[in-house]
Amino acid sequence: MTASLENVAETIELAPAGKEKPAAKYLVNRSRDGLFYVDGQINDVPIKFAVDTGASVVVLNAADATRVGLTPKQTATHRIRTAGGYSDMRWSHADKLSVAGKKLGQIEIAVMEGGPKTSLLGLSALSRFETLTIKKDQLIIE
Repeated sequence: MTASLENVAETIELAPAGKEKPAAKYLVNRSRDGLFYVDGQINDVPIKFAVDTGASVVVLNAADATRVGLTPKQTATHRIRTAGGYSDMRWSHADKLSVAGKKLGQIEIAVMEGGPKTSLLGLSALSRFETLTIKKDQLIIE
């Protein structure tokens, strides 16, 4: 069973008058496989991501890249090192990435031939959030 932003609690704190309202918090429960999954959108197409703090970039598998309509920027493949070894990939670009209710804007994406079963939300996207906190079996995104 995986967690999605549709079935987790959203906490919104109200700031006193004259002060900026704090960011909404999104809580994601750890999945049975030990990972955190979040729903996002690339160019308005829904994508399920595994949160991967060990990945330096957003990585889409070939199936998700095709659904989103991403076209690799170059014809030559590059090699990317993953936890499972080296794989072929091509660079692409998305105009819009949204995750946890936050618009993260344009982003470079590694499209892996075949790729991981679930696309990965790496540090190039995660670093755009105010904070990410893991407390036991919950990921808190602000």
